[in-house]
Amino acid sequence: MKIIILCLLSFFSILSLQAQVSISAKDFGSELKANKSMVVIDVQASDVYAKQHIQGAVNIPHKSLYKPGPVEGQFKDLAELASIFGKSGISNNSKIVIYDDGSQKYNSRVWWVLKYMGATDVLLLHKDMAQMEAARIPMTNTPVSLKATTFIPTVNIDMNIDMAAVKALETNPKALLLDVREPDEYKGIDKDKKSQGHLPGAVFLYYKDMLTVTGAYKTKEEIMAIAAKAGATSEKEIVVYCQTGIKAAVTYIALRQIAGFPNVKLYAGAYAEWASITANPIVK
Repeated sequence: MKIIILCLLSFFSILSLQAQVSISAKDFGSELKANKSMVVIDVQASDVYAKQHIQGAVNIPHKSLYKPGPVEGQFKDLAELASIFGKSGISNNSKIVIYDDGSQKYNSRVWWVLKYMGATDVLLLHKDMAQMEAARIPMTNTPVSLKATTFIPTVNIDMNIDMAAVKALETNPKALLLDVREPDEYKGIDKDKKSQGHLPGAVFLYYKDMLTVTGAYKTKEEIMAIAAKAGATSEKEIVVYCQTGIKAAVTYIALRQIAGFPNVKLYAGAYAEWASITANPIVK
């Protein structure tokens, strides 16, 4: 009986660790002092990083992870991504904390990439300057380079869905396709004219509704209540997409990691890939 209890405690401890996605500024400040092996990633543009960043943070601009080409926001090949992380001193077993400009979009995007590639310990830090100053997190303009290491990718195929599988969702009554972009993008009336509408069958769920006014993630209960209005429940197979995958990463984390919905996927190709094929239908 004692062994069974210990096993159960271990099991629930693992679940708790899996559910954790963010670290508070206070806890991060303590970890920064105590854990010298922790890797902190600033995913902002290099010129922003050069002006000020968390002391000890390396700079991997999120845009450096995308391949050039006519379809915006498509990730580089796994080998290239692994090389970028490895050369920056990040392995798949590193303890990693990621922050951005405070919008929670870009650190969430890179979190998704790292977890998709098999990184085991990745947390988000919300850049709330008031909280960071209260936690006395040191800032600097001195660039940081870490000793290169090896990142060995192990793809988590359950996190992603390709275009063919997205098309098959229309015949799956238990599937829910969520468009999490700006309202005007969903309607195909955005001022930049990047969107002609949305994918067939897609339901609108604004990604910003997952966040507080300061950019922090809302609570599990709040997220579940908002998701329910769009028809998203734990029984559904949920697929999220946006224009390039950035905003969808926010919604993926909210639904999968915080709300705990068991079957959530992100269409990494996104609207940009879908719309690049002229034969693909788009609805207004």
